[in-house]
Amino acid sequence: MKRILPAAVVMVVLFAFTTVNAAELHGIVVDRNGKPVVVEVVIKDSKGGRVGEPVTTDKTGAYAFKEIKPGAYTVAVGKEAWKIFVGPGETRRDFTLK
Repeated sequence: MKRILPAAVVMVVLFAFTTVNAAELHGIVVDRNGKPVVVEVVIKDSKGGRVGEPVTTDKTGAYAFKEIKPGAYTVAVGKEAWKIFVGPGETRRDFTLK
């Protein structure tokens, strides 16, 4: 029993730490007329490395990246790119293509 309690406390703390430091980026991509666009979305960290796998928006233009770290990213949508900051929790960022 004495060994189980410290292990349980460590597991709870680690879970809480990863949950607090987890982020999600989601939103909608539309064209200049406001119509949803099906397109590939890629996020890159400050060093230019890809974060996770690219996603393709659905027919409503929606995309989501789950379980990423909060921080500064470059989001490439088709041939356009934006620099953004993703905070802890959920960040919504919609993009309008030119």
